[in-house]
Amino acid sequence: MTETLIAIIGLPFCVALIALVVPLRWVGVLALLAPTGVFALAVPFWPEVAEGSARIVPIGGLPGLFSLNLRVDQLGIFFVLLTAGIGLATVQYARGYFGSKSSRLFWSALLAFMGAMIGLALADSLILLFVFWEVTTITSFLLIGMHFDEEASQRGAIQSFLVTGAGGLALLAGIALIGGRAGTFDLSALAAQKETILADPMHRIGLVLMLLGALTKSAQFPFHFWLPGAMAAPTPVSAFLHSAAMVKAGIVLIGRLLPVFGQSELWLPILASVGLATYVITGWLALRATDLKELLAFSTAGFLGLITAFYGYAGRESSAAEFLHILNHATYKAALFFLVGWLDKASGTRDLGLLESQRWWSRSRPAAVLFGIGTLAMAGLPMTLGFMSKEEFYEIVMGGKYERLTPALVAVIVGSSLMVAYSLKVFIGVFFGSHVPSAEKGVPPEKRSSWLLIVPGILLSVQVVGGLAPHWLLSEVLSPGHEWPSSPAIWHYVDELLVISLVSYAAGLVLFLGWHVARRMPDVPGPKRAAETLSKGTIIVSDWWTRVAQEGGHPRYLSVILLTFVAAGAAGLGHGRGSLADLIGPWGPESFVGLIPSLMILTAAVFLLVLRRRISKLIMLTVAGYGTVVVYMIYQAPDLALTQILTEAVALILLLLIFRQLPDLGPDPRSIRQKVVHGTVSVLVGLTLAGLTWGAASQSPSDRAGAEHLRLSESETLGENVVNVILTDFRALDTLGEIVVLALAALGVVVLYRAKRRSNRTQRTSAQEGGS
Repeated sequence: MTETLIAIIGLPFCVALIALVVPLRWVGVLALLAPTGVFALAVPFWPEVAEGSARIVPIGGLPGLFSLNLRVDQLGIFFVLLTAGIGLATVQYARGYFGSKSSRLFWSALLAFMGAMIGLALADSLILLFVFWEVTTITSFLLIGMHFDEEASQRGAIQSFLVTGAGGLALLAGIALIGGRAGTFDLSALAAQKETILADPMHRIGLVLMLLGALTKSAQFPFHFWLPGAMAAPTPVSAFLHSAAMVKAGIVLIGRLLPVFGQSELWLPILASVGLATYVITGWLALRATDLKELLAFSTAGFLGLITAFYGYAGRESSAAEFLHILNHATYKAALFFLVGWLDKASGTRDLGLLESQRWWSRSRPAAVLFGIGTLAMAGLPMTLGFMSKEEFYEIVMGGKYERLTPALVAVIVGSSLMVAYSLKVFIGVFFGSHVPSAEKGVPPEKRSSWLLIVPGILLSVQVVGGLAPHWLLSEVLSPGHEWPSSPAIWHYVDELLVISLVSYAAGLVLFLGWHVARRMPDVPGPKRAAETLSKGTIIVSDWWTRVAQEGGHPRYLSVILLTFVAAGAAGLGHGRGSLADLIGPWGPESFVGLIPSLMILTAAVFLLVLRRRISKLIMLTVAGYGTVVVYMIYQAPDLALTQILTEAVALILLLLIFRQLPDLGPDPRSIRQKVVHGTVSVLVGLTLAGLTWGAASQSPSDRAGAEHLRLSESETLGENVVNVILTDFRALDTLGEIVVLALAALGVVVLYRAKRRSNRTQRTSAQEGGS
C-alpha cells in the first residue's frame, strides 16, 4: 500500500517534470497519463474506505519531532478520485481549448498543482499537509499569472498569493501551537486525544489560526475578493482550481479538523456565521456581476460557504452529506466554467451585458441544453443532484426544528433565492435574447474543438444520474455505510423542506426580474477595495525596495544581508528574561589572561585596515588567527586550537600563492560616505558576532540536545569523544556533504590548473610555429 500511495502522489509530479522537456506537441497527450494513472491506482481503495474504515500508513519523518504519515480514509480517497476525475476532464478540455498555443510551463504547473492537491488530501501529518498546502499556493500563483504581460493577470495572481499566503502563515502558526502542546502533529493522534486538547484554553487560538488558513483558501468572507480576480487565468485553470481543487483545499482542512475540534465551543459559531455570511454576500455580488466567469467565481465562494456552514453543523450531528455537496459542486461548476469557455470562443465575449441581446438558443441547441442542466443544478432545482444537496443542507441547518424562523434559516433562504436568481440570469440572458448572433464573431465552428462541449456533457451526466437515481448514487456508490434520515428520492411528500425550496424559487424569480436594478446600485467599499489597495501598495513597496537593496552592486547586497543578520542577532540577544549581564554571563578569573591575545587580535585588525600591500594584510590576518589560537589554548580547547593552526597554515600558503599572481592594490576608489557605511556595517557585525559567541559560551550547556548527545555518544556509537561522534555519526550526512563540497572545489581547482597549462602550451606551440 505504501508504494501505491507514493505512486499516486508522485505520478503527477513526475509527469510535470517530464513535461518540461518533451516536445510541446506531445505534452498534452502526456499530461493525460497523470490523472488517468492516479484514478486507476486509487479506485481499488474506494470499496474499502466507503464503509468508513481508515488506515494510517507510516512513511517516516524525524523521530521525536514529526512524522510524514499518510491516511487512507473515505475523505482522502474521495478527494483523490475527484481531483483525478476533474483533472482528467480539465486536461482533455485544455487540449481542445488551447490547441497548439499551450506552453510547457502551463502543463507542468497544472500537473504539479494536481499532485499537491492529492498529497494534501492523503496527508495525516499536519507538517506534510502544510508542505502540500504551500505547493498549491505557489503553483496556483503561476497558473493564475500565466499571462505575465497582462495587468489583470498580474493583479489576480498577486492578490491570490497574498491572501492565501497569509492564510498559510496563520495555518502554520496554528499547527505549531496545537502540535507543540499536544506533542504530536498527526491528525489521527490529535483526534485520539481531543478531550485533552479541548480542555486546554489555548486550543481556541490554535483553532482560529488554522481556520483562518482554511477560510482564506476557500475564499470565505471577508477573504472572498481574491477569487474573482483569479478569473484572469485561462478557463481550464479556472475550472480546475475553483471546482475540485485550490478552494477545496480549505474544505479538506476543515474536514480533517472536524474529528478534533468538532465539539469545541468555537467550531459551530465560526463556521456557521462565516459560511452563511459568504453564502448571502457572494450571492448578491453574483447577481450584480455581468462577466460570466466573475459570476461563477462569486457563486463558487457562495457554495463553499454552504459547505463551510455544513461542517459547522456537522460538529453537532454526524452526516455523510459532505461528499454529496462536494461532488455536486465540482461537477456542475467545472462544467459551467467549461461551457463559458466555449461561449467565449464562439461569441468572442463573456459579458452578459452584450450577450443578453443575443439568441444563442437558435445558434447552438446542444450548448443550450448543457447550460440548462448546469444552471438547474446551480439553482438546486429538482431532477438534479443539486436539488438533493440543497435539501440535505436545509435538513442539517434546521436540525429537525422548523417551528421558528431562525437567523440561520433566513440566511439559507436568502442565499438560495439569490442562487436561483443568478442561475436564471445566466441561462435566459445567454440563450433567449431578441436576435440570432452572427456566425462571424468569435472562432468559427469548424475550428472549435468538439471536446469543449463533450467534456462538460460528461460531467453534467453525473447531475442527471444523481437527480433521477439519487438512492443508487448516494446509498450505493457515494456513502454506502451511511443511514440517511430519509431515503434519497426524487419525490417524497410535501414537507417543510419542500416549502423552503418553493419559497426560495419564488423569491429567486422576483430577484431575477429585478437584477438590472441591483446592477445599477453603487458599490459598497469593502474587502475588495482594501485588497486592491494592498496589491498596489505591495507593488510600490517592492519597487522601492528593489531600488534600495538591488541597485549598487555587491557591497550593497552584502550590506543588506549582514544588516539583516545583525537585526536577527540583536533580536535574539534582546529576547528573553534578565539583564544583558545575565545574558552574556560573568567574566571568568582567566579573563585577564585573555586580554593579551585579544589585544593581539585588535592590533592586527587595525593594521589590516591601515596597511596597503596585500602581503602585509595577509600577515596581519594570520597574526589575528594565531591570536585566536591562544584564546583557545587559554580556555582549554586544544582540539579547536589545532584546527585553527591548520586552517591558518593552509590559508596562508594558498593566499600567498594567489597574491603573487595579482597586481598591487591601487588607491581606494570609495567615497568617505561609503567608507563610513561599510565601516559601520563591519563594526555592527563584529559586535553582534562577539555578543552571540560570548553569550552562547557563557550559558550552561543544559539543553536537551546537548544532554542527549552526551548520553547517546557512548551507548549508541561506542565513542568517547563526543565531538568526533557528532561529526561522524549524528551529523554524518552533513559531514559527508561538506566533504563532497570540498572534493568538488578541489576538483575544480585541478581542472582550472590543467586548462591553464593546456592554454599556455597551445600559446607556446603557436608562437613557435609562427617563428618558424
